[in-house]
Amino acid sequence: MKRRVALGLGVAAAVAPKVLPRVLGDTAAEAMEFTQRANATALGRDTFAHLESALATLDRRQNFDPPADVFNSARAYRVRVAELIDGPRTPEESRELFVCAAWLSEILAWMAQYLGDPLAAEAWATDAYHHAEQAGHDVLCAFASDALASIAIYSNQPARALAAAQRGIAKAPARHPLSVRLRTQAARSHARLGDRDGFQEMFRQASDLHERLPARPPLRIVMETGSLAAFGMTGHTAEAYIWLGDTEWGDFARARHHAQNALDIELAWPDQSKSPSRTAMARLDLALALAGLAEPEEAAELGRQALNTSRLLAAVRRRAGELDRVLNERYRGLGAVQDFREAYRNSRTVR
Repeated sequence: MKRRVALGLGVAAAVAPKVLPRVLGDTAAEAMEFTQRANATALGRDTFAHLESALATLDRRQNFDPPADVFNSARAYRVRVAELIDGPRTPEESRELFVCAAWLSEILAWMAQYLGDPLAAEAWATDAYHHAEQAGHDVLCAFASDALASIAIYSNQPARALAAAQRGIAKAPARHPLSVRLRTQAARSHARLGDRDGFQEMFRQASDLHERLPARPPLRIVMETGSLAAFGMTGHTAEAYIWLGDTEWGDFARARHHAQNALDIELAWPDQSKSPSRTAMARLDLALALAGLAEPEEAAELGRQALNTSRLLAAVRRRAGELDRVLNERYRGLGAVQDFREAYRNSRTVR
């Protein structure tokens, strides 16, 4: 009896047997009212169709349009979805709204990262994970974890990047490209921590899963996801070998191989799947590998090409800063190196 009162069941849960038939009869009306409440909603018939269209548009735009424009559009929709979540809705509508909220927050996380604000980026990615988890959407949880891992690694917090990647691995289906990408996130986090064994194990797992991916990977919202795994296996791996940076182990030669593959793959994608920022990052990784192999002039030229991207994001410019530092520490007297330094100092990130 005490347990029933504590749970708020009160007297209704302890009705005497002789009055139970009357109480049961009264509950029929209560049940009808509960059903009506469950169907009460402030959502119009076309609300979700509109939200799906908006998400599809934002998904296409995020790799090409100015990040500030995409951020502002996504934020306006995110505010409206929050209002709808607070209003009357059915359980089915509630889940759909949480999924929409998670997608919008995930996009906002990437745009904030592109704009150079890791604090805001992490907050939006955390919100995306929370709403995806509440909706029971494991793949979306994995997307949010991927964002969190990237935000942390480029904020020089490899331990947090590793934790985010591991959480995403637990959510991603084995035959989804995210299962590969998240393992490459974990691999490069291990490399950043100087853990070669951890890197090699996660890269081995990623390679095994990559071989078993379906020929036609699932879509993200409207964009294909195969490029996520491909860049993980090439671009992330190149970064890992650069960070390990042991000439005797052949790290820079391996980095050059993977970075060249990343660049070739990016240039071969159809226009709607290309990412100018990924292409620029691949060029910078290749340049850093070449700098480690004592080929500074070619490295400087690749660096200038990367800076000429149509989408110079904060993370790309930060990577260019690493190249500038390496080149000037080792090859300061070369004209090509000074030309790159001037181009770097004059570059401005896209807003």
